[in-house]
Amino acid sequence: MGDFWQKMPYDFMFGNHIDTHVQLRMQKKMGTPESLQGSFYIIFTGEVDAASGLPIAHHPRGLSDTHDERCGVTVDCYVGWYIDAVPGAAKFLYHSGVNGDDHPVWMVNRAEEASAPAVGMVIPQPGYNSHFHWITTGSTDPRAGNVSDACDKANAGQLQNNGPTAVNEICEGWFLQLRAVRDFAFQHGGELIPVHQGEDLRTHLNLVTNYSSETGPDGSGDIPAASVPITPTRTSDGGH
Repeated sequence: MGDFWQKMPYDFMFGNHIDTHVQLRMQKKMGTPESLQGSFYIIFTGEVDAASGLPIAHHPRGLSDTHDERCGVTVDCYVGWYIDAVPGAAKFLYHSGVNGDDHPVWMVNRAEEASAPAVGMVIPQPGYNSHFHWITTGSTDPRAGNVSDACDKANAGQLQNNGPTAVNEICEGWFLQLRAVRDFAFQHGGELIPVHQGEDLRTHLNLVTNYSSETGPDGSGDIPAASVPITPTRTSDGGH
C-alpha cells in the first residue's frame, strides 16, 4: 500500500502495490470515474547505465521484509512521468513468460466491440495509453465493491499464481498514458530502458489484442497460466 503517501487531492488508491509510487487525483461525473491525473515516481540508484550514459532509476517499492523505500520517509522520490488515465477493463493473461517476470499482460480490443464480455475493454483513442493497471477492493475507485476475488490481488504474481487465479478473468482498472518529464534509465523486469522526455509507450507496455491459448506463455505448458484456456474478447467478424 501507499504508506500514507497519498494526500488530498491526490489521494486516489488502486489498493495494490502501485500505490507506493503514484500520486493521483480522480475526476468523477455523476459518481462515475472519468479520469485520473497525477505523477509516477522513481528513485535513483546512484549508478549510471554504461550503454546510454543515463542515471539508473526504478520505482520505489514501499516497505516490506526485504526493502524500505518509502517516499518522503526513507527515500527521496522524483517524478518520472506524468499520468493521464481513463477507466476501463481488461482480461488478464499472464505475468511470467520467456523474458521472466514483468508487467502483467492484458488482452483488450482496438474498438468497443458489441461482442466484448465487458464494457470498456478497448484501447483509448485519441492518446497513447499503453499500460493497464487493475483495482482491488481496497481501491478508492467507486467500482471497488464489484471487484472479484480473482482480481483482488496485491501484485501481478498473485494475479497469476494465487487462487482463485485471475487468468482469463476480466478485471476493472485504468488505462495509463505516460509522459516522461526527465531523462533516465528505467530499471524494470531485468531491463535498463532509456527514457527521454516526452510521450512514452515502451516502459510500461502491457497490452495485446490477440493471444494463442494452445500453450502457456513460456511455450512449455508448465506454468499456471497454461492450464487455463483463454477465451476471445470479441467475435472473429468484429462483432459491431
